[in-house]
Amino acid sequence: MKKLVILVLVIFSASSCSLFEKPSMTQEEIDVLIAQKANVEEELANVKQELDLLKLRADECAQLLDEATKKPALTGNYFVIAGSFKNMKYAKDFSQKIKNMGGSGEIIDGPYNFNLVVYTAHQTLRDAAESMYLARTNVADEAWVYQKR
Repeated sequence: MKKLVILVLVIFSASSCSLFEKPSMTQEEIDVLIAQKANVEEELANVKQELDLLKLRADECAQLLDEATKKPALTGNYFVIAGSFKNMKYAKDFSQKIKNMGGSGEIIDGPYNFNLVVYTAHQTLRDAAESMYLARTNVADEAWVYQKR
């Protein structure tokens, strides 16, 4: 008997639960929601297309900026070297530091597989020596002149 009463109570409470009720939307409301969804999807497609165009323009601008900020290639056989590294990552990091300080910052191959970070390049040894002394006071105490052959 107890089981029957519990079963009746469970059935009665489950049938009155709002989870089992059907939604009360009309067909017009459903059609409006479908139309709104289509509009949102169309706007999303337009935004994605605009984003792609902006990315292309940003890439073009970055390329133009790189070309505009590139310094002319180093000329001369005498280089004032601010640092030398076996590890290319260290050389690149130091190169950026030298560029920020107003130097060339180019990396050239040195003897024994060293990567040399250039502060300045010169045609004559006299000009290189003057620049080396300037570099020793302003950039790196151990700056030196390297003659590339």
